[in-house]
Amino acid sequence: MKKKWLPLLGTTILLISAGCQSNNEMNPEENTEIIMGEEEEEKLVSLEVSKLYGTLQNSKIDHVHGIGYPGNRNELLVATHNGPIINYEGSWYEAKDNKNDYMGFNAVSDGFYSSGHPGEGSDLPNPLGLVKSTDRGNTIEELGFQGESDFHYLTVGYESHAIYAVNQMKNSKMDTGVYFSEDAKEWEKVQLNGTPDQVSGIATHPTDSNVVAITSPLGLFVSSDKGKSFDRLTEEVSVSSITFMEDQLVYAKDNNKLVIQNLENGDETELSMPVDDLETIDYIAVNPQEEKELVFHTVGESIYQTNDRGESWKSLVKNGEIKE
Repeated sequence: MKKKWLPLLGTTILLISAGCQSNNEMNPEENTEIIMGEEEEEKLVSLEVSKLYGTLQNSKIDHVHGIGYPGNRNELLVATHNGPIINYEGSWYEAKDNKNDYMGFNAVSDGFYSSGHPGEGSDLPNPLGLVKSTDRGNTIEELGFQGESDFHYLTVGYESHAIYAVNQMKNSKMDTGVYFSEDAKEWEKVQLNGTPDQVSGIATHPTDSNVVAITSPLGLFVSSDKGKSFDRLTEEVSVSSITFMEDQLVYAKDNNKLVIQNLENGDETELSMPVDDLETIDYIAVNPQEEKELVFHTVGESIYQTNDRGESWKSLVKNGEIKE
């Protein structure tokens, strides 16, 4: 599979990607995913006793649209065409209900934001618009654009929850282009001055909503003023994916090599990679609970994980097949 580069014209990004489908909103009174603590704080039940999730019944994981660690729980969630799949302590779990196709998936400190399409049997609108869940997708909060927009390209600050959304078709609040919101209510158009003609993705800093990055076949471009202006952060090299940490970022250069850059002094470290032949890396995630734990996904439907910043790698999924 080849990486699709996305043409950028002026302040309008024209994005082409495949659509998908999956979700079902449950009555909060029937919510079986949370228990109430002594201070009335909601806590998710363990996956082992969850009624929403069960052991993954087959060995395939494909049509992936994002990866991340929602809710600071050390659970790696893989957003697929057929609903969310979770890897936790070496075991795989799949959603039995609410099997939404989460396009534009972004893990955040208390759950995840996404867009996409409802699953079979769902009464949610299609497309989903912008949605959020704090309980692994058991219940869905509708934040806007339901039945209007499918945001294939979103980025949300892990702690700030500030949103940058790429809008491909005009809706009730947006023309085509990139828009920013602090609260998913008020939206402002991003100017994108200094970006290249082609881009591959967008990412924002976990806490500083002013910082947003654009990946492209010509390098990595970063803005510190909410996208009004961008500066080149790398040499002229293809960059296919990026994720931010508080004081560092990780990006994929030459499409299949990972580099960690210090945001304060610009120092870069290229990580050792798995010995396998790697296709283009399209998603990267770092565990916010343990930043030495890093995961990436390739367009060939492979997932690799390291717990020591690249000193050793484990193949979780190879060409769509789960590795034992």
